[in-house]
Amino acid sequence: MTNWEKAVTAREYLAEFGRLAYGTVFSNEPDGRVPPERFDYHVHPCWELKFSRDPAVLRIQAPNTVHCTTSFDLVISVTYRKLRVFDWTIEPDAGPERINWLPELLDVLRRLPETEAFAPMREQLSRAVVENCLVLLRRFPGEAVAAGPELPLADRALDYMENHYFHSSLSVGDIAGFTGVSPQMLNLALRRKTGESIRKNLIRIRLEHAAELLKDPAYTVKDVAALTGWRSPFYFSSSFRRKYGRPPRRVGS
Repeated sequence: MTNWEKAVTAREYLAEFGRLAYGTVFSNEPDGRVPPERFDYHVHPCWELKFSRDPAVLRIQAPNTVHCTTSFDLVISVTYRKLRVFDWTIEPDAGPERINWLPELLDVLRRLPETEAFAPMREQLSRAVVENCLVLLRRFPGEAVAAGPELPLADRALDYMENHYFHSSLSVGDIAGFTGVSPQMLNLALRRKTGESIRKNLIRIRLEHAAELLKDPAYTVKDVAALTGWRSPFYFSSSFRRKYGRPPRRVGS
C-alpha cells in the first residue's frame, strides 16, 4: 500500500467510524503495574488511539502507562508535534495555524468522571477527537504524503525497530521482511550507517529505552526488562552492564 493509499484509507475509515455509535475506553493496567503475563506489555510517551469497528470502539492509551498490544483496524500515535498513522509521520503544526488539539482533548476526556452526569460531555469530546483526526488528515492529503522522499533502507529499519522494540518475539527476519530485503542486505546497509548489525541495533535501542524507564521509580528492573522486549532478565542485565558499565538499577536505588 502506497502512502497515498494509506492516507485515503485512514480518512475514509475515520469518516465512517465517526458515524457509528461507538464506545470509548481508556486502556491501561491498574497502578501502572506490569502483569505476570508481561511479554508484549510496553510503555511509550505518546497518546495512542486505536480504532476498531467490530465492535465499534475507540481505545485510548494515555502516555507513559503500561499496556499490551491489542487488535485494531487503525492506530494513530499522537504528540503535540507529530501524528503517526500507519508507518508515516506528519508534523501538523509546522504552519502558522495550530490544528492539532488532540493532546488537550484527550487529557480532558481522560479526567472526566465516568458517571452518567458526564456521559454526554464524554461523548462530545470523544467525537471531537475523531473530528480533529480528520481535520489533520485532510490538511495533509495523500498526494502530499506520497510526494515526500522515502526513507533510505537503513533508516526504515531503524524506524521500525524504534516502534516495535518492545515485542519480545521481534526477530531479524521480521525487521528485514518489513523493509523488503534479505537480512544479509539489511545488515550491510545498517553497518554502513551505524557500524552495527540488525541484532546489535535492536539491542542498543532496547537498552536506550530501558535506561529511560529505569529513571521512573514505578518500575522494577524486572519490569523494565519485560517492557523493553527482553525474554531473559539475566540477558538484559548482562547486556546493560556491557553497554553502560554498571548493572541496571532504578534511580535512587
